[in-house]
Amino acid sequence: MSKISIDSLLEYKDTFVRKNLTNIPELQINLVTVPPGESLPAHNANANVRLLTLSGVLTVTLDGRTIELDVHEMAEAAEGTPMHIMNKSDANTAFVVIKAPNPDL
Repeated sequence: MSKISIDSLLEYKDTFVRKNLTNIPELQINLVTVPPGESLPAHNANANVRLLTLSGVLTVTLDGRTIELDVHEMAEAAEGTPMHIMNKSDANTAFVVIKAPNPDL
């Protein structure tokens, strides 16, 4: 088992940054950072998804319903759910995306 420092992986640019942490058939885990006022493209979930906020406030629209996730709050979406992930705050936001099963393998 290896130790991973999430803080050392945080990277903020003009748009969102996604870094893969785990990529096995059963599970995919990504670390995503979003600067203020930016968002990820709206899309349908390609697996069962969990979003866990690590820093900042994340605004998430799932199937037409918008919620705000504060630090250490989680949202879930079933595969196929329309979703849009945004940072409407004035501070950087970081979150983890957990997908099961891995949609890329």
